[in-house]
Amino acid sequence: MRNCTPTPLLAALVIAGIALLSSCGSVKHAEMLMLQDVQNKLAAIDTMPALKIQADDILSIQVSSRTAEVVNAFEMQAKEVKAGSGENALGIADGYRVDESGNIFLPYLGKVKASGKTVLQLRQEINNSLVAFFNDVTVQVRFLNFRVTMIGEVTRPNAYIIPNEHLNLLEAVGMAGDFTPYARRNSVLVIRERNQVREFARINTQSDSLFTSPYFYLRPNDIVYVEPLKAK
Repeated sequence: MRNCTPTPLLAALVIAGIALLSSCGSVKHAEMLMLQDVQNKLAAIDTMPALKIQADDILSIQVSSRTAEVVNAFEMQAKEVKAGSGENALGIADGYRVDESGNIFLPYLGKVKASGKTVLQLRQEINNSLVAFFNDVTVQVRFLNFRVTMIGEVTRPNAYIIPNEHLNLLEAVGMAGDFTPYARRNSVLVIRERNQVREFARINTQSDSLFTSPYFYLRPNDIVYVEPLKAK
């Protein structure tokens, strides 16, 4: 009868192989933690820098007035801009696209320079200009193309439309369903394009230095890539 008892060498190889597979495929507890060096303390909250409008931004410009022709004119113009661009792949509502020269074209006012201004500055400028024609005008301006793309080791990779123009990295990760167990939390890559310049920055979400990073607050069209750990 054949002896099926494993030899000491074979047993040692099997044990070594199991140990190797276990060590390579496991995720250490420390690798799954965030903000490990945060202690009890008070820290000033950095104000999010005001977003500046740039070419290709899409703006919602809403005008309220008791004069119906004013409201109708702005609504019709926004719809014509949308129809002419032929886009709505991102679910963008009627809006005004900032052209390559940084301008938008509005009823009664014609060409208005928008790039380089905040939405508050543009709102005040449009409001002040329309008051010359109508006394009871109220203007609201906001971004319609504030989109952040989350890819890599997050639960729900996707492109997300942000309605309030205010989003930080932790909120974005939560919106995407949190990191997966295999996410590399100490080197999250943020890719940013503004004013024809592409920037790359890595952020350590395991450190409280996250809160002082200029990339803590996300900007329109930012891409956040979360790399996998070597264990995966």
